[in-house]
Amino acid sequence: MLKKKILVVDDCKYVLQSYQELLADEDYSVEYFETGEEALKRFQTNSSDYVIAFVDHNLKLDQGHFSDGSELVKQLKKINDDLTVVIASADSSDEAYKKWLEAEADKVLYKPITKSKLMANINSAIAKYDQECVSQYPTDHKDYAAMIGMVGISNEFQSVAKNVLRYAEVDSDVLILGETGTGKELIAKALHQHSKRSNSGQLISINCSSFKGDSNLMESELFGHEKGAFTGAIAQKAGVFEVAHGGTVFLDEIHHLGRDAQAKLLRAVQEKKIKRVGGTKEFSVDFRLICAGKPKLREMCKGEEAEFLPDLYFRVSTLDLELPPLRERTEDIQPLINYFKRNAEGKYGITKEFSPSAIRVLKSYSWPGNVREVENIIERIFVKIEEKIIRKKHLPDELLQSTSISDAVAEFDLEALEKLQKEQIKRLILTVLKTHGHVVMQAAAVLNVKRTTLISRMQALDIYDSSPEERNGMLKTIINNFSSLRI
Repeated sequence: MLKKKILVVDDCKYVLQSYQELLADEDYSVEYFETGEEALKRFQTNSSDYVIAFVDHNLKLDQGHFSDGSELVKQLKKINDDLTVVIASADSSDEAYKKWLEAEADKVLYKPITKSKLMANINSAIAKYDQECVSQYPTDHKDYAAMIGMVGISNEFQSVAKNVLRYAEVDSDVLILGETGTGKELIAKALHQHSKRSNSGQLISINCSSFKGDSNLMESELFGHEKGAFTGAIAQKAGVFEVAHGGTVFLDEIHHLGRDAQAKLLRAVQEKKIKRVGGTKEFSVDFRLICAGKPKLREMCKGEEAEFLPDLYFRVSTLDLELPPLRERTEDIQPLINYFKRNAEGKYGITKEFSPSAIRVLKSYSWPGNVREVENIIERIFVKIEEKIIRKKHLPDELLQSTSISDAVAEFDLEALEKLQKEQIKRLILTVLKTHGHVVMQAAAVLNVKRTTLISRMQALDIYDSSPEERNGMLKTIINNFSSLRI
């Protein structure tokens, strides 16, 4: 197998020597350049050979080609957008982060450069390369998903599971990206359980949506507080970072943190030092941070009114894992159905079987709620349906609705397809509105869209000006209409 090639560009020969010393014992093919022009010329000869490039952010003007490192990054990514590019920098200004995001830099290597930081970035890049390259999917016939206590036979998920085991061996922070229900918390547990920290500390999980954007609440929960720090603080309380000393902290749905909360978290991540609310003493804490967020977290860092701090994004994403949605790994649907069926049979002490027509519907459904939705629907069926054989007519309406869309596609019926899709969107919005008391802002947060976007959709569907009672009536009508699809 060919060695993975690494590109290093820095106009300071002493820094290049530092890279050489740090990578001297590693089995990689590393090429070092003092100018962007030389590096680009070499890269153009065979760009696909390179897995990762380290570029100094302050690369000097080189014969008019590059004003700084970000300019070289743009050129490298233009030639090979699969290349992982790391900016090496000591600059943590907002301007610098905006420039790197615009250049599509993948990560930031904060100076001074250490062996552990360098290897974490290289390992992450190689894992990404292996996951995206079909020929590099696991071919050793090991069930890596089972090794981490999860279910999935697809190449995509097996590759993710293999990377989980790889990342567990190092101590760098990890960012897990994925849609709701893809198993981000289970991945976090596996990372901790297979790491050395499982012997020295516990895993503490916090869902950031519980803070409701309140930075003071987050600060009290994560950093702790002193007695009398605020009304209701009747005793000293250790925060999550303190309790997890020696272990791992998992922050789920990190995209729900407000800007103030992000800034407070950033300092703790940078310094690994905290101070309890109301306290004066700062003390060190030792924890590994695992964060999880929605797939478009990086996009939230862009623009003048960025919703997520670029600095925090780069700090928590030393290593990253992206969990593919279930609709992109359909081979995993049947094993998941079987797994949750066995669980339900053990839980309720009853045995059921699915008819071939029911299985076809289950396998053709897009599963927008991913693995969690599979689990919920299988359990719902076991609780609600008395028959031993589960047939198509027993399945929930949303699955049958999806089947009708598939039929419309198969029959090239564009008008029917558009009508069904419109009704599906309308039903989703109405369901979420009903669940959250018809508060548009809350519904928009659940649907991962801006409030103004949801209002526009509601207006287009003629439901914005309707009362809650009228909306609930519309929802009931839609459900009844799709009930007629049962055969």
